[in-house]
Amino acid sequence: MFSRLRYKTRDKSILIKWKQLSYSNTSYRMASSVQEEGTHAKQVSSKQNEFNDGRFQPQYSWGSSIKDWIKQATVPKYSDALVEHNLLSMLPFYPESDGKRIATVVNTPISNGNYIHELYIENTEKPKTVTESGKEQIKDVVLVHGYAASLGLFIDNFDALSSIPGIRIHAIDLLGFGFSSRPTFPNFPSNTKAEVEKVEDWFIDSLEEWRQNRKLDKFILMGHSFGGYLSCAYALKYNKNLIDAATGATLNPVEKLVLISPVGLERNKFSVLNNPTNEKNLQAPDVPLTREMTDNQEDIINNEISPESNRFEEEPQTKGQKLFRYLWKNNYSPFSIVRNMGPIKSKLISRWTTHRFAHIYLSNPQQFYAMHDYIYRIFNGKGSGEFAITRVLAVGALPKLPLLDRCPQKFADMKLPTFWMYGDKDWMNEKAGYQMTREINQLAGSSLAKYAILPNAGHHLYLDNPTAFSKEIFNFLDFKK
Repeated sequence: MFSRLRYKTRDKSILIKWKQLSYSNTSYRMASSVQEEGTHAKQVSSKQNEFNDGRFQPQYSWGSSIKDWIKQATVPKYSDALVEHNLLSMLPFYPESDGKRIATVVNTPISNGNYIHELYIENTEKPKTVTESGKEQIKDVVLVHGYAASLGLFIDNFDALSSIPGIRIHAIDLLGFGFSSRPTFPNFPSNTKAEVEKVEDWFIDSLEEWRQNRKLDKFILMGHSFGGYLSCAYALKYNKNLIDAATGATLNPVEKLVLISPVGLERNKFSVLNNPTNEKNLQAPDVPLTREMTDNQEDIINNEISPESNRFEEEPQTKGQKLFRYLWKNNYSPFSIVRNMGPIKSKLISRWTTHRFAHIYLSNPQQFYAMHDYIYRIFNGKGSGEFAITRVLAVGALPKLPLLDRCPQKFADMKLPTFWMYGDKDWMNEKAGYQMTREINQLAGSSLAKYAILPNAGHHLYLDNPTAFSKEIFNFLDFKK
């Protein structure tokens, strides 16, 4: 089974170095003074890029791709449920409890015959904190994945996050992604504020319906990348006072908001808002979205990537990038191409999995193959929510409704604690997250918003450095084991 890949290295010391690797738990935190701001700017300018340096990576053969296609297409047992089960079985409490935690897969019906797919994890230990009224403080945490992803990508975080006594984890697949329903995505226009909000509503209205059906009155919302963008949009629309049935008190459903390398913050020339912007904002650089396919995680976590002077300079317009921009402007999805590539589709998918999960292949080959099979099923699902991204973001992954023009005042008015997280090799624009933190805190007159940069981590910081990620989350949420 494990002969499908071979690992190319220039010397054997790479494997030794991997075994010696230990994650740093140090992160850069938000500057709170002029002197600290200077330090932050220095840190940002010296940041490295999570770009593949070409030295080594797993190799996935064409023969393996053909075999994979035959297996996935003709063997009945290779279903969505099976590949997800195989991946989740890597957890010490799934499918059987470890005596402290119980994990189940839940499909919650919503309107129009659709459903939201969820991994629900409950820690049954007695919580160590209590509310002001003396009740045990049970925390519900909702995890939202990024674009074209799914709940399984948090596989390395479930164990740590669910270790908190009394916690309840709800890792969901957004409508149109993962193993949730994939209804036909409407042909929405996106040229005005109202039109773009309608695209957002397609996701966040279903999220609110799911929340109501799951009877979550108060929860912590965590979103990665596009999921972070939608989490902000959800809070803007739905984080309004609700009446607690038990106490009669008013409360906001979102207790705290964690944004993990979120997309869509920058003020830019493509904004459909009428807010005045300065010349610098009009020249906001493109987010290098194509690097999602080329970043090598093995290089990221080993801190072996060469620095770049400016990670956000516009990339040269190669033929491939020109094609990418054409497809973007015309609302094409790259996954539509993958789904129609027959026996070579697994080879194409492996370009992402071998880059993103190279470290897993070294430490746990079985988990690597379980993840590859899982991603194969996710990427080959019916096209649905993926068609939203080009309507919410303009060419260059710049937002049509910038969160910097929408969130600071409202989050300050809500007194909503937020945490903006990035990796030190993140290709997402962490400067926009730092600006968001500053603006919220200036309006709130307090340190309502927090900011951190994790070491040895890229855009998928929760995967790249799960130890440091969990530590930062626990600190922000004030979780005690």
